Amino acid sequence: MALKVIQANVEHSAASQDLLLQHLAEWAADVAILSEPYWVIVALDKSEALCFHGPRQAPPAGSHLSVGGTQIALGRTLKYLGLTLDPRWSFRAHFERLAPRLLRVAGALGTLMPNLGGPSSFSRRLYMGVVRSMALYGAPVWYDAMSDHNAMLMRRAQRHLAIREIRGYRTVSADASLALAGSMPWDLHALVLAALYQWRGDQRSQGQRPAPREVEAERARLEQSAVERWRDRLAVSRAGRRTCQALLPVLEEWMRRGHGRLSYRLTQVLTGHGCFGAYLAQIGRELTGRCHHCDGREEDTAQHTLESCPAWAREREDLIAVVGGDLSLAAVVARMAGSREAFAAVQTFCESVLLQKEEAERVREASADAPMIRRRRTGRWRGRYALLLPPP
Repeated sequence: MALKVIQANVEHSAASQDLLLQHLAEWAADVAILSEPYWVIVALDKSEALCFHGPRQAPPAGSHLSVGGTQIALGRTLKYLGLTLDPRWSFRAHFERLAPRLLRVAGALGTLMPNLGGPSSFSRRLYMGVVRSMALYGAPVWYDAMSDHNAMLMRRAQRHLAIREIRGYRTVSADASLALAGSMPWDLHALVLAALYQWRGDQRSQGQRPAPREVEAERARLEQSAVERWRDRLAVSRAGRRTCQALLPVLEEWMRRGHGRLSYRLTQVLTGHGCFGAYLAQIGRELTGRCHHCDGREEDTAQHTLESCPAWAREREDLIAVVGGDLSLAAVVARMAGSREAFAAVQTFCESVLLQKEEAERVREASADAPMIRRRRTGRWRGRYALLLPPP
């Protein structure tokens, strides 16, 4: 049965509510009668009804329509053209149904994207685009009802896919993973789609038909505005702050660069996750965060490894020859965003250094005098996982 919205000012009286239900029942009966000459049979027992209402104006419990002797109960939700509607147009039910679907698809696609090996960055971005299309379906309709809760539900699935795209640890924050992936939050994408739809509607209401070139120009303007809003969010983000602050000055250049693909070990240096003493101590795999590769007085962080640890002086000389002497993360990221050679040099440094750090960590794990917290884990699950790893 087609959807029809009957607009009425419903007061808190049983008579007015009964009158509204009577109008709805008469309209439904007309639909059933008009369908007969066209050999269309309306299955009244399968029909659904929903009453849109304002605050404290809900119809009485158990309200229903009576059409042709069939009672059609007024439900709490109604699925129509792929959207789950509710009486208050909050779309909360729509997102609560959508979120598990997004997470299931994101999880299934995530199994195809391991951190080591797997599909290319182009394919990973394509997979993310598939789930984004699912999430943003009907955005011009529901964006005005977008709430923090609804945005959070979409953000979970987007974060999962962004981490897979950048080949990062699963504990990387949403802000850092989205910034590294160059993927604007989906609620801001929805804002662009809704605003563009509204603009095109306004143009047509004035008798104008904007050319494709004008539509693309308006889309670019709206996307630029959305990126600025995203930049404001990243500026106050507390999770993944080191990564976000480094990307902020060159966020658009990083998003639109046509070179360089993030690898597993490069992402570790950019996010601070991986075989760094500070991170291992944070997750309970090291007693302290001291560096095992120098005098031990420095904390072993990603920035220490990149900028000052003397154990990697030779690799660092090759890096400085390409990106310059400023090895702060912001300066390095800026050079990576603007130069293919700089991106390749940073990636080579990260691969070389972290491979050596990983080997040294395995030696410490296998040592007989290693503390229990550092002992190499054994068991059937570790053996099964080892079979999935690529050959050395």
